[in-house]
Amino acid sequence: MNSTAPVAAATTPRTTLHRLLKDALAFGPHYDGAMSNHLPMALHAAWELGASEARLQALFAHESGKLEPAPATQPLPALARQPQGWLAWRGQREAYPVLLAYFRERLAGASADAVLTEHLPALLPGWHAFAFHGLIRTAHAYEAGLQDELAAALATWAAWYETLPPGQAPEARLALADWVTAWRADAGGWRSDLPMITWRVQAATLSPCYTRWAEALAPAPNLAERVDELQDLALHIYLHSRNFTVLHLITGLRALRVLLPLLPANGAHEALQDILARALLTGWLAARLQWLPEEAMPQPLPDWASLKADALTRSDEHVIKLAHACWQEDGRRPDPRWRQAVRLLLAHGHGRPATAS
Repeated sequence: MNSTAPVAAATTPRTTLHRLLKDALAFGPHYDGAMSNHLPMALHAAWELGASEARLQALFAHESGKLEPAPATQPLPALARQPQGWLAWRGQREAYPVLLAYFRERLAGASADAVLTEHLPALLPGWHAFAFHGLIRTAHAYEAGLQDELAAALATWAAWYETLPPGQAPEARLALADWVTAWRADAGGWRSDLPMITWRVQAATLSPCYTRWAEALAPAPNLAERVDELQDLALHIYLHSRNFTVLHLITGLRALRVLLPLLPANGAHEALQDILARALLTGWLAARLQWLPEEAMPQPLPDWASLKADALTRSDEHVIKLAHACWQEDGRRPDPRWRQAVRLLLAHGHGRPATAS
């Protein structure tokens, strides 16, 4: 379980990260009914960005104050030990303790890579579940290299698992640029005023726009290429909207990219491309986008050292996670727009400065 970050940054020992992640397991996967626990994801992202031990401790204190205790552990039922038996609990939020016991046992007997290769085909059709946070937490846990945190992340994803309905069969499949033009023109005045991203995603599946265009995107040559294309599109849309929900698409696609090498080579990858298109369409509809002029890119742009340092002073865990995602993506496919995205996020006041550095 090695970090996929392309540029070395972390200077605080990994043992410190692991200690805090173990302490964070005292908290459940959600709070206030439907809010995701971001603490373990933010800890790993901040650590990779170079956070000091004091900053990680401050982040832990800030985030943990709003969290709820983890539910009581449960013994693993015999059915869960049978082949595919765990699927009887997939999609049941109250079954989180059972799923946690299951993934802990599986990871005690096999490598993280093997467990992920075995289970990703049954989880990725719900890659958007819990507003993408099951997937995002799993990728961060895998990179962090802590077995117990990976078990909790997989249990969270499995417990909140859900799928999106297919749309109508299209007359013809469209290239990516044409597909985006089509659904943007067709979205019209559709809008959901529901407060939670997860709820707005579900509402979007009932819209005529979703029905018409959910299946209309032509497949890319392979799944990895499609993820990169959609990540570029998410970045473009964020630069034209500065929209909070689009941040989840960027961090979600980064997480998906991290886990793709662990998919079985003979998997139904074209079907996953269709599922990916459905989820991205609902995400963009749920975002309630307002198209804004793209802000001019300053010359010179701030470098990553200053952007990461600024992000690590912020109290909003989303800022830390997006800065981490953009930094990692820029290390793979350099593009100044990644730094511009983080600059805009910081310049527009997302995440007040934290009280401790």
